[in-house]
Amino acid sequence: MERRNGLPADRTAPGAADEPEHPLREYASACRQHARLIVLIGCGFAAAAGMWSVLQTPVYQSRATVVIESQAPGGLEKDKSYYHLDNSPEYFQTHFELLKSHQVIRRAVDQLKLSNRPEYQPQPSLLDKVLPKWVQAWWQPKKKEGPLAEEAEQERLLKAFLNNVEIMPIRGARLAHVTVSSVDPAFAALAANTLVSVYVERNQELSSIAREQAARWFTTHLEGLREKVQAAQEALYLYRAKHGLLTGEERKSLAGQTMAELNSQLVKTEMAKAAAYSRLQQVESALNTQGQPGSGGGWPELDSLTQVLNSQLIQMLRAQEIALSSQVADLSEKYGPLHPDRAQKHAELQNLRQRIKQEVQKIYDSLKHEYNMTVAQERAVQAAIARYGNDKIRLEKNEIEHGMLEREAESSLHVYNLFLKATKESDLSAGMQTNNVYLADPATPSAVPAKPKTKLNIVLALMTGLMSGVGLAIVLEARNKKLQDPGDVERYLPEVSLLGVVPLLPKASTPEKALVHPDAMSPAAESIRIIRTGLLLSRPDTLPSRVLITSPGDNEGKTTLAVNLALALARLERRRVVLVDVDFRKPNPHRIYEVGLHKTSAPGLAQLLAGQADIADVVHDSFVPNLSIVPSGDRPGNPTELLHSKYLTQLLEWALRQDCHMILDCPPTLPFADTAVLASKVDGVLMVVCAGKTTREACRLAIQRMAFAGGKMLGVVMQKARVEDSPYYTAYYQEQA
Repeated sequence: MERRNGLPADRTAPGAADEPEHPLREYASACRQHARLIVLIGCGFAAAAGMWSVLQTPVYQSRATVVIESQAPGGLEKDKSYYHLDNSPEYFQTHFELLKSHQVIRRAVDQLKLSNRPEYQPQPSLLDKVLPKWVQAWWQPKKKEGPLAEEAEQERLLKAFLNNVEIMPIRGARLAHVTVSSVDPAFAALAANTLVSVYVERNQELSSIAREQAARWFTTHLEGLREKVQAAQEALYLYRAKHGLLTGEERKSLAGQTMAELNSQLVKTEMAKAAAYSRLQQVESALNTQGQPGSGGGWPELDSLTQVLNSQLIQMLRAQEIALSSQVADLSEKYGPLHPDRAQKHAELQNLRQRIKQEVQKIYDSLKHEYNMTVAQERAVQAAIARYGNDKIRLEKNEIEHGMLEREAESSLHVYNLFLKATKESDLSAGMQTNNVYLADPATPSAVPAKPKTKLNIVLALMTGLMSGVGLAIVLEARNKKLQDPGDVERYLPEVSLLGVVPLLPKASTPEKALVHPDAMSPAAESIRIIRTGLLLSRPDTLPSRVLITSPGDNEGKTTLAVNLALALARLERRRVVLVDVDFRKPNPHRIYEVGLHKTSAPGLAQLLAGQADIADVVHDSFVPNLSIVPSGDRPGNPTELLHSKYLTQLLEWALRQDCHMILDCPPTLPFADTAVLASKVDGVLMVVCAGKTTREACRLAIQRMAFAGGKMLGVVMQKARVEDSPYYTAYYQEQA
């Protein structure tokens, strides 16, 4: 059954199961343990930063504000709808970079005469001040002479001034702050204003140069464009004259009118032809049917013809025919066919009809002639249309080339007009002084130095020092393999229980030899009682009556714990406790082993194991009721071999028969083999570790050695722990105090 803090696992309170400690808690513990180191490092950094800030020369900053507007359109673009102002970040960033360009900085340096300023003079370095000149000559380059020296000096001034200039654009605005640093506040303001003024002049100069170049370019190309326009117009004129072409609008109007007239004439001719043919067919049909029996002479068809109706002669002859036909009809009723009157009238009627037929034949001939005329006219119109189509195809071919020449002439003229207008505008704008960059807020001298920022430097140094101290504390804690607090025991030795913690108290509050009164109301006494309770409850089946107390190394508080635990157990009712000093190698035994011994050389454990004394001779009463002690006796020459004596087994069996608790104060586990001999003969082993001294590996190795020897580990007790590491009961006693 697993145990923790001396209690069985089934008696542990809920939530007390083993959980890995959070790394932040480990870091906090490391910081608490090295708090003085952290504070010392932080204060050291802050003090160094303060001293450095005091020793620095004050530096002042002056700031000028410059406005950068969008570039105004040029002569060709200002009246164009597609032109838009450039407000992109790249445009303004270009101006900000040009503010730090070589040309602008050089002009500003010349105007400010930085070569006469003390702060821009070459300053010797620390090595130059310490080392002699003949040593410095080994690595320093040879000084340049003549123009090269002046150029090098100029470059040095440019770099030095540029290092003191800062361009800070304002987000969301067309402004920029130009800040210049200097040991002289008045010079800082002068330098900032001078730099902005130089850039304004430079920007205006570049704009003027661009306008002049544009004007020269337009003027240079204008003459060539004029000649090109003239050549294009001459070629167009010659082509028109060669092919007899009119202007564009006239050509389009004449062509459309001619084609419309021809088509209209063709339609009219076709309609006239159809009408003439219809009339001709009617007359021809009437002529063919005239004279046939029962046909009526074809006069109904003839009477409907317009030409017949319009002919007065035919109408007169028709009237005479009708009248004569009536007379013939009357005579036919009276007389026979041979009657002279009837024959005469019939002959007159035939002559009259023959005359009418002749007149109708004349009309037929006239209609046929009219029809033939319409056919000839139709053919003539069709021939004219075909001929005009061929001419149109030819004209279209000429029109294509003519159009190309005309468009080329128009394009050349348009380009020439543009260049002519741009040339006039460029000549006009070249003399105008316009600028889109100007100084909005001039710099003024500052009364407060910008550098060094003493308070900020101290705060940052303090924070840096504290963080460095924390890092160092964490590193030291990571490299430290010692058990520092109870949490280390639970973290690194999870296989054993922590029975208790004995705090480290000031020497003034601790009796000689660390004897703690069992009835005292103090953290140390309470810790002993906690260990006693945990020891009694460590074995649920039986009470451990024979307990071995040891430690991995020497001077770790095992004897102090053995003595105080024996005193605490002796305070229990009807409990006899025997404290046995098994550490034969310790030259100065604890004071309790001398109390009550009236003889100068009383027999002890060594004599018992050697067979020179009985158990009753070596068990002595002490000044504490129910507490007996067995001193170590004389120091033997072979302590390890002596522990294999049968008398040691008899002593342990005697304690079991007497129903008393036996505490064996044994030597350290790692240096000697004595404890390994006794581990399997007792009811349990109690391991003592010292806070800040016992290493994790030593404790783990000691526990492994005890387990290998057959010992039963009851738990671990930490000695000399800091009071703040054991807050479970110290807070209560502090409140009571």
